[in-house]
Amino acid sequence: MSNFFSKIKKQSLLSLSLSVVAFLLVFFPKHLKAQSFTIRVLSDSALSTGVNHIAWESVDPKWSGDIIVADWNSSIQLKTVKANNELKGYQTTQDMMRSYQRSISSEKKVIAGINGDFYKAGGIPVHSQLIEGEILKLPVQRDAIAMDDHQQFYLGSFRYSGQLEILEQSMVLEIDGVNTAREADQLIVYNEYYGDSTLTNAFGYEVVVEQLDYEPINRPELFRVVEFANYQKGFIPKGHVVLSAHGEKMPYLKALAIGDSIRITHGLLQGQQPFSEQPALVEFIGGSKIFLNDGKIDGNWPERHPRSALGFNADTTKVFLFTVDGRQESSVGMSLTEMAEVMKYFDVTYAINLDGGGSTTLVANDKVLSSPSDPTGQRKVSNAILLVQNQ
Repeated sequence: MSNFFSKIKKQSLLSLSLSVVAFLLVFFPKHLKAQSFTIRVLSDSALSTGVNHIAWESVDPKWSGDIIVADWNSSIQLKTVKANNELKGYQTTQDMMRSYQRSISSEKKVIAGINGDFYKAGGIPVHSQLIEGEILKLPVQRDAIAMDDHQQFYLGSFRYSGQLEILEQSMVLEIDGVNTAREADQLIVYNEYYGDSTLTNAFGYEVVVEQLDYEPINRPELFRVVEFANYQKGFIPKGHVVLSAHGEKMPYLKALAIGDSIRITHGLLQGQQPFSEQPALVEFIGGSKIFLNDGKIDGNWPERHPRSALGFNADTTKVFLFTVDGRQESSVGMSLTEMAEVMKYFDVTYAINLDGGGSTTLVANDKVLSSPSDPTGQRKVSNAILLVQNQ
């Protein structure tokens, strides 16, 4: 899959033609009954140049949903955001959009947003996440979507490999984790997404380093040692990184002096190629799986629930934010197979399943388009994917 995306070059934009009423015949796998249903497009309205909102429904089964479809070109970016800009934390998708809009230039506008990855207690995402090349945590064995510095997409599973190069010692150490509790004989890297303290115990050694350049994931970044922090402090200064070592890796940090240079490389890898041959990734967010792959359906979640997905067409000239409502009288929700069939109708060729259920939320121009299933409305979630456009 990653080979396909690495070879993609932007082609002429495709037009998306939707009839008002269309008939779709769905052939489910053998263990499911074949079923037909009618998709009715209720509206297809422009939100901005090259960005449309499509509202649709089906009578039998009872479904209602919303799609944001955007031309994928240099004026559009997909950004991932984290609730409260910390590894732990919850916010609604709409609040994350508002926070991000306040933080960026007036020459850019957040057009739309969709809820992101599944999450654990405290609002920690299940998978890894990259925000403008900064890593929040290590990946797990689930599918994800990543984007490089040329706006190419990569789908599938990723593994982590990290290294610390101490230039004065000509030494390379393996990094064991990012923004997680330090265990025996480990080297952990902490950044400001972890909070203001490493929360480590007295049995390790820590060094604060200042970042001198900023590179995408899979590329080395240069740092300079500026301070030594004892376990009682563990302070993570803004714009800095803390290296925390225990056991066999402690002597290498203790040998560092203020002013020494190091390089840190965080890798999110597909295949066996070295860092330099991997894509330079800047954004990354997880989901449960790729359920639509080159038009082939791989639905493994037969229960009907509210659903969220991110997808794109065959040549990545269109990007889609897709939601279907559920757990309510007006819409019963979908299985992954059903969502794949409907997304295919709307010209989606590749799609990844995001967190659903009460988390499902789609927002455009600061208006909630989906109908959240929680009685309290929008659920506070871990992270989100934003569609940002140059003005």
